Amino acid sequence: MEKINQNISINLKAIRKQRGMTLEDLAGISGVSKSMLGEIERGGTNPTILVLWKVAEGLKIPLTHLLEEEKKEYLIVRDSEKIKINNDPEFNIFSLFPFYDQHNLEIHRIELQPFSKLSNPGHLSGVDEYIFALDGEVTIKAGDVRETLYKGDAIRFNARANHEIINAGEDVAHLLNVMVYT
Repeated sequence: MEKINQNISINLKAIRKQRGMTLEDLAGISGVSKSMLGEIERGGTNPTILVLWKVAEGLKIPLTHLLEEEKKEYLIVRDSEKIKINNDPEFNIFSLFPFYDQHNLEIHRIELQPFSKLSNPGHLSGVDEYIFALDGEVTIKAGDVRETLYKGDAIRFNARANHEIINAGEDVAHLLNVMVYT
């Protein structure tokens, strides 16, 4: 967790300074107090996911932009090193490749427990979502679309619409999720 907090601290400060913003400016657009933002930038606190979402939404950036490490020529993500970005008993979302400016995408691995669902009210406009079923069987609802994916199937949809991934089966479903920002 210490490494993640260090990444958040470095990235938040760099983004804010690149944009010529003060802590007060960032507080105004995010709804997070100036003192909390200062603590985050100093690495003096462990911010909640809600606080990070507010900051990311205020800056109009993907959440994983705050979590990512320094960009390298290549990146290997070992299974033991993947970053879990949620805390929910029904599903696990792991960031494999955080948002990367040159490619305008981020990649997650999702583990959806039996008889559960992952719901999303929709993302900012300009986001296409791709879901690949690695194993298991899931139903995808995206706006008016309702499709079942089996192992090896994939779907693309405009992620601005309300969407759900439903696992009605008895086995954990493993999915690859790619979000492309246009």
